[in-house]
Amino acid sequence: MYELNFSEAAGIIAVITVVSAIVVGVLKFIINDIYDFKNSNKRKEESKNSLTSIISNLSSSENTSKLSAAIMLRRFMNTKISHEFPYLQTESINVIASMLKVLPTGVFQKTLADGLAYAVNLSNVDLQRTNLQDTYLGRKDGTSILMDNTDLFLSDLSYALIEHIDGKAIFYRSILFCSQIKNCDFSGATFREADLTNTCFKNVILKDADFTGAINIPEAIEKELVLSDGKSIYPHEEPVSAKHSTLDKSIFFSMPSVMSKENELLTKDYKAYLEGLGYNVIYYIKDDYPSFGQLNRIREKILASSAMVAFGFKQTNIHDATFRPQTNNEEKWNDKWLATPWNEIEVGMGLMKGMPILLVKDPHIDMGIFDSNLSECFVAKVSTDDDSRKLAQNKEVVKWLSKITL
Repeated sequence: MYELNFSEAAGIIAVITVVSAIVVGVLKFIINDIYDFKNSNKRKEESKNSLTSIISNLSSSENTSKLSAAIMLRRFMNTKISHEFPYLQTESINVIASMLKVLPTGVFQKTLADGLAYAVNLSNVDLQRTNLQDTYLGRKDGTSILMDNTDLFLSDLSYALIEHIDGKAIFYRSILFCSQIKNCDFSGATFREADLTNTCFKNVILKDADFTGAINIPEAIEKELVLSDGKSIYPHEEPVSAKHSTLDKSIFFSMPSVMSKENELLTKDYKAYLEGLGYNVIYYIKDDYPSFGQLNRIREKILASSAMVAFGFKQTNIHDATFRPQTNNEEKWNDKWLATPWNEIEVGMGLMKGMPILLVKDPHIDMGIFDSNLSECFVAKVSTDDDSRKLAQNKEVVKWLSKITL
């Protein structure tokens, strides 16, 4: 019978030890992998349930719940969850984009829109026809958001702050009314037929950007455009800064030529308050109307202004009438009040110029420019019933003043 000597026995034991260690290691790896898989599935399920719950709260009737949900949605953007389960980030972005297609301008809309910046990469995202008014789209830490081929067709970025964005974003027919674009690289971006009224560019690279058909292009950019294959292209590589010329500190008052004493005193309160802030108020009364060229005179004064206050006072009383007769939207009017039609003309001129509007309206006036459903970040509304002695504390007045760029 063969007997193992000491060295042979030691070798066999060593081999058995190594094999055992390998087997234990493999088993441990398999067990850990199964554990991690189960944990991953659990985290995945928990994240999905959390996203579903957040989305449900976005439609809550409680404003607090909606705003909280809008903020919580950001956790699926640039976090460990988004890296592990990227489709959750995609779904979150799609939810925000779809809601911004229908939401009116306001705190909830802005909170949702501001959440897009947390995604870091918004390339190829469909943001067509979205309400991005008053949005901050950028990174405060100085890092950039990538927006390569991001589609912003017909999106509204009025008064938006766009900062630290890189990529060939598509602003085709976008509204960039009074927006600020800073420290971006929009080489090859598309601004075709965009509205650049009062848009400010600061340290922006626009090499080969397409401005074909854009309106109100800042002069410093427009004069450098070259024609290439039928397109108006910005050719330079150096960052450009450009803005529209500054305006006088004038505010145009749109108001009836004939008013009640109470209404006249109200306009005088607003005039005194704004003049106290250093503004020149264009208070256009009946005696100032010329015998000809009335529209040109108004246009001249509005063009020299930086903002407008439109007073919607009772001017026409309709006792009995039919509005939109023989249509699906026919309405019967009884004791209906209308403001002066000059409000519509003058506010229209102001909007074409690109200025913030403050609407001071009688509660009984709810039509045209004074429609309560009007939703624009650059249009503020106050009631004639508000205390005109406390305009400095009126949030809507303060918001309107903050939009005035000089």
